[in-house]
Amino acid sequence: MSIKPVMQEPAQAQSDGLFTTPTIERARGLRLRGLIIGFALLPFTTYWAVEIVLSVIFSLMIPPVATLMVVALLNAIGRLVFRRWLLETPDLVVIFTILFVGTAMAAEWMNVCAPLWHSFGLYAENSETYRNRVIPHLTSWLFHTDAEPIREYGIGGYKFPYALTKLGVWLPIFLGWMGLFGFATLAMLCINALMRRLWTQQERLAFPIIQVPMLLCQPQSPLWRSRYLWGAFVVTFAIGVINGLHVFFPWIPRINVRFLAALNDYFTTPPWNQVGWIPVGLFPYMAAIGVFVPNDLLFSSVLFYFVRKGMQVITAAMGYEQGVFGGGYLVPQPPYFSEQSWGAFLGLFVSVIYASRGYLKEVWREIKTGENPEAGYALSARAAFIGLIVSLMGLIGLGVAVGLPWWLVTIYVALFMAFSVVVTRLRAQLGAPIHEMAFMGPHQLMIAFTGTQNLTESTIAKLMTTFHFMNRLHRTHPMPYQLESMKMGEIARLNQRALFFVIAAAILLGIFLGEVFSINRYYRDGAGDMGGGMAGVITQLADNRYPPNVTAIAFFTGAFCFVLLLDFIRYRIPGFPIHPAGYALSMNFGIDYVWFGLGIVLLIKLFVNRYFGLTGYEKLRAVAIGVILGEFAIDMPLAVYHLITGQAVYTISINGHLGWNQ
Repeated sequence: MSIKPVMQEPAQAQSDGLFTTPTIERARGLRLRGLIIGFALLPFTTYWAVEIVLSVIFSLMIPPVATLMVVALLNAIGRLVFRRWLLETPDLVVIFTILFVGTAMAAEWMNVCAPLWHSFGLYAENSETYRNRVIPHLTSWLFHTDAEPIREYGIGGYKFPYALTKLGVWLPIFLGWMGLFGFATLAMLCINALMRRLWTQQERLAFPIIQVPMLLCQPQSPLWRSRYLWGAFVVTFAIGVINGLHVFFPWIPRINVRFLAALNDYFTTPPWNQVGWIPVGLFPYMAAIGVFVPNDLLFSSVLFYFVRKGMQVITAAMGYEQGVFGGGYLVPQPPYFSEQSWGAFLGLFVSVIYASRGYLKEVWREIKTGENPEAGYALSARAAFIGLIVSLMGLIGLGVAVGLPWWLVTIYVALFMAFSVVVTRLRAQLGAPIHEMAFMGPHQLMIAFTGTQNLTESTIAKLMTTFHFMNRLHRTHPMPYQLESMKMGEIARLNQRALFFVIAAAILLGIFLGEVFSINRYYRDGAGDMGGGMAGVITQLADNRYPPNVTAIAFFTGAFCFVLLLDFIRYRIPGFPIHPAGYALSMNFGIDYVWFGLGIVLLIKLFVNRYFGLTGYEKLRAVAIGVILGEFAIDMPLAVYHLITGQAVYTISINGHLGWNQ
């Protein structure tokens, strides 16, 4: 029997916090006005993302949300003037989808890869390693290997029109990276299209991250009349104004709501001094997202954060010195945090696949027969599957074209896609405000399980440089933004087939704009040598041949089994407070910033739920939304001022303009 789509009437629709499950029979087409405004604003948000990376290093990126706030405000003013809404909910969702998905493509992937495009060729004369051990293995359509065409790139002082005249020099590289990024993200989009019905309609995941954007797209929501929302907005905005003015007028005292202290300063004797960084910070907007996050994930994230710190102390006591990442860098080392993270994520992947087995069988039947239970509304499973295969073949084909063995690229891509599915599923279900996963990628499993003794230096260099985006950071991983946009489209009763192609267009345009604005940044400011780290990785792996690491494999296996055990317990003991996702998220670096704020929110939620019940939680939710809106409202004008003047200003981000832990 085929799986039928949800076809409820609005009055019967299930409540999902701010949203309701849509009526597919009344799905709407996409109006031209939303498309025009969305694509017209995308250059602004992508430029913002490239210029101020600290605005896009967490799940709810500032540029698209803040821009949507301005559009919603102008729409409300238009309602007062013209007595009607100029933009309705579907239009606003289309606008936000374009900005959300497109900006993600110009965010961290672009930030970590663009500095490598020029570094090796432009600074080869200063580095023997570049000349002899990196450049011979690079592909000319991914990296500049000769300094001559881009001499002025390293000097700077050129304005945007001049950068545009140099597009011909950069076009092969633009197309190469558009192929890598594009095929990877289009494959993710097809996976989302295949899994959408399960995750949004049958399992009805909570999608905490889109609570605020969805409210901005619903101008007639009664929540806009909440005094708790506006009270929190005013207080938060006022704090932001004071802190913003403090930067310009230091005599104005600031109200610190970011980094408050560092607990590791109090641990000065071995082995406790190897505990690593333990910041105490509030970061109101990220803590406020925790209000929408299930309590078990909040508790588990904080719990396993301190478990990780305990592991660092124990490892140091055993004679292994620990740094900031505590064994979570590129080469496996105790206590093998990256390997534990990988075991946890792949354990969660197996759990997801097992729990979805009935749905996947039905989807496979639709692929074979060509049946589409959502005909006229959404892409068929067969079309999405064909798109997935074509995208994966394109991505693997580019890896082979670079000179890598097909089997190695296939395994590499498969691991990354499995990781991507878990990140997307977790964010849709649990809404983690950050999932940094620093330096975590398929290379860890490659080194741990197979070693590097059978890989040539050329293979290592090609693999590390070509697929660097799969191994560095995952805070703005593109796949969750796609699924969240699809969910918002369902809430707004938008045609999912049309939305699929809008998302695909936003992906490609976001990549291109990110590329253009990245080279403009360096033509303006001058491109320094930023390839030393990558060259060091290549030489380290090539000069120190690593055999399979039995201990790292054991930690991976232990984490894998531990996650499956926690899932087994959770399915059989209702209310079990430990969530395996907390373990997966906390074994890496990102949770360090927010553990304290999430812990405070957990205590507040427990208190409110205990003494005020559902009514109290609804008020707390309104306060959280007001806090997020207030923080973003103060950050946007300051960010625009920074974009225009280049002057460092106050920011709500976990990083600052003057330093990463400012």
